[in-house]
Amino acid sequence: MKKIIVLTLISAIIQGCAFVSMDLKGLMSLPPLEEKKILHGSRDKILVLEVLGPITITSGESRFLPSEGTLERLDAVLAKARKDSSIKGIILKIDSPGGGLTASDLVYREIMEFKKSRGIPVVSVIVGEGTSGAYMAALAGDKIVALPSSIVGNIGVLLPSVSLAGLMDKLGIKNQTITSGRFKDTGNPLRNMTDKDRDILRSIVMDFYNNFLKRVEHRRPLTKHDIEVVKDGRVMTASQALKYHLIDEVGYFNDALDMVENMANAKGATVVVYRRSGEKTGGFYSWP
Repeated sequence: MKKIIVLTLISAIIQGCAFVSMDLKGLMSLPPLEEKKILHGSRDKILVLEVLGPITITSGESRFLPSEGTLERLDAVLAKARKDSSIKGIILKIDSPGGGLTASDLVYREIMEFKKSRGIPVVSVIVGEGTSGAYMAALAGDKIVALPSSIVGNIGVLLPSVSLAGLMDKLGIKNQTITSGRFKDTGNPLRNMTDKDRDILRSIVMDFYNNFLKRVEHRRPLTKHDIEVVKDGRVMTASQALKYHLIDEVGYFNDALDMVENMANAKGATVVVYRRSGEKTGGFYSWP
């Protein structure tokens, strides 16, 4: 009997039938955040806040595995941190190539609002990459430290675009897009951009870019010469970033810890990080 049932199920699947459609994502939830000690010390705490990997607001869709985006994780960590009055300072650990403009802006603002509400210092530490939107996030720090091997900068905004018009011509495919207005399909990859299309999109990019650059100028002690160098969007080594005042020090975790402890008047504090159950703890440089 069991054999018949199994064979029947296999046959139904092969034929494209489905008896039950279940989204397991709704049945699974992320485990709670737990405080893990990186360095034991006094009752005062320094919280390691992490921005790792591409910066996103929410996670990518997954039917089977619960996951979270950068902002979702940050919100959860800060919600837990708000309940702990012993947190006297934050080390903002960054290893990210950047990400969405909105997501990066929100990460920056969330950290700025938290440190303002608590009146505590934040020191950003770039441990691998701190470029584009990730550098924007680093600007939330009162000071920025970067490891000697880190890549920093890449200040700017980009809007990727391709045209498939030439390929379509070769294949005998015609673009028949119907629009409600002249510029409704600006950026449509099925046709080449016109000069006006390009002007419109460039104006958007430059508007966002100018806001980004103003934030850099507001948060960092840049000279006019510094601005002329960094505004072209180049990436830099840590030593180059120090030269142009994008960071305050080339150093390591201990340097950043000394810095935030002095700023917070919390020498010898316990260093903690929030990780979900099942995630690795390790030391400061480990990923979850």
